[in-house]
Amino acid sequence: MEKKENSSMNVGAGKEKLNKYDARGVQTLFRTLSRNHYNLLKMVDNKARIVLTVNSIITSLLIGIQLINVTDVAITSNIGIRVLVISSMLSMIFALFSMLPHRYLGKSFNTSGYKGTLYAANFSKQSLEEFKNEFQRIMKNGSNIYDELINDLYFLGKIINKKQQLLTLSVMTFLGGLIITILIFLLKSS
Repeated sequence: MEKKENSSMNVGAGKEKLNKYDARGVQTLFRTLSRNHYNLLKMVDNKARIVLTVNSIITSLLIGIQLINVTDVAITSNIGIRVLVISSMLSMIFALFSMLPHRYLGKSFNTSGYKGTLYAANFSKQSLEEFKNEFQRIMKNGSNIYDELINDLYFLGKIINKKQQLLTLSVMTFLGGLIITILIFLLKSS
C-alpha cells in the first residue's frame, strides 16, 4: 500500500517538476538548436560544393568537346549539349548563391530591424565600446539573453531555409536540363 502512495506522489512531483521553469533544460535547448542550425548550414554548403563540382566537370567536358571538334557540325549544333551546358551553368549560379554568407541574401528576411548582435559580421562594424555596451545591455538580465538567442536562432533559421531553397532550385535546374537533354538525344536517335 505504501509503495502505491509513493509512486503516485512521485508522479505528482514529476508533473510538478515538468511544469516548473528549468534553466538547465532551456540551456540544453539553446545548445541543441544552435548545434542543429550549424549542422544544417554545413550540410547546405557541402551539398552546394558537390553540385558545383559535378556541374563544373560536366560543363568543362562539354565545352571541351565542342572546342576540340569545331569542324563537326553534329556536335556544335547539338541542342541537347547546349541545354545541358546552360542548365549546368544556371545550377552553378544558384549553388553559389546558396553558399553566400547570409547578409548578402537581402533585407527581405529582416523587416523587424533586428541587427543580430551575436552575428560576427554585424558586431564587427561596431567599435569595441559599442560592442561592450550592447553586450552589457544583453547581459543585464536573463530575459535579454534569451530574447537575443531566440532572435538569433529565428533569423538564422530563415536564412537556412532560403539557402536550402536556392540549393533545391540549383539541383532542380540541373535535373531539368539533364532530363531535357536525355529526351532530345532519345528523340534524335529514334
